[in-house]
Amino acid sequence: MSFLYQHPFKGNIRLITETPDVVFSQKLLGDGFVVVPSEDIIYSPITGIIETIYASKHIILIKNKDITIMLHLGLKTRENIVNWYVNIKDHVQLGEPIGQLLPNFYLQSNLDQSCNIVFLEKKSCYYHDTYITCEDV
Repeated sequence: MSFLYQHPFKGNIRLITETPDVVFSQKLLGDGFVVVPSEDIIYSPITGIIETIYASKHIILIKNKDITIMLHLGLKTRENIVNWYVNIKDHVQLGEPIGQLLPNFYLQSNLDQSCNIVFLEKKSCYYHDTYITCEDV
């Protein structure tokens, strides 16, 4: 299965196996990427619907007919770290700005500012040009 994709963060993009959190690095939730953001704006990685925003706001799920993508912001951050421009059930377009990291994100995550991008329940995913191709778990 393939779908159009854009990285939600500008920054140093690495394989998810390189993230320091074992839940993500061992792909327990699915394959993906880890990014250390170099800019504050967060973009929608797909065209879809905002399915969930956790109460702490550090996790957002975006879904379409092909995939559910989880954006997990920081490894130790929780308090006042992001301003989401979207709400649950909002429709978003690929590349649309959906949020902004706040200064608290950088203060709380001074040791590790990793943001995980997870293709939920996908065993392996490959990025090529503007598409992601994934295999189910």
